[in-house]
Amino acid sequence: MSSALPAATASSLIDVNATFLPAANMRQITRVTALEGAGIEAEMELGPDHWVWEQHFPGDPIFPGTLMIEAAGQLIALWAWGQGVRGRPRLVRTSAEFQQPVGRWSPMLTLKGEVRRKRHLYFGEVAVWSEGVQVARVEGVLVVLPPL
Repeated sequence: MSSALPAATASSLIDVNATFLPAANMRQITRVTALEGAGIEAEMELGPDHWVWEQHFPGDPIFPGTLMIEAAGQLIALWAWGQGVRGRPRLVRTSAEFQQPVGRWSPMLTLKGEVRRKRHLYFGEVAVWSEGVQVARVEGVLVVLPPL
């Protein structure tokens, strides 16, 4: 089992390693695949050796909804980064619906979001997909605090 963070590939439109995203296991986004206007799309590599499977429920592994919410927040933060915003992103409100479980069989999750900005707040609606099936929908409000 590997706990190493998947490397962001050259195919990412934003170098996620250079952003204000969390590190190590808390980083959920592997690469940004689309960024245009209010829209942003990204991928999250999973695969059978992802660190979460041994921990979230041993013998009956499913990908935690909380990490899908975290990934949605990171997607909204990456949209803000793509708009030139720098600082400390914080999710201040979320809601989520989960339609299907995601298990060890899923090689990746695809996140498709629409974000709108109102002053210092970023309102995002994110759909989470696994192998062509929508598995979750997350709404999040993010604020980016000034840098320290």
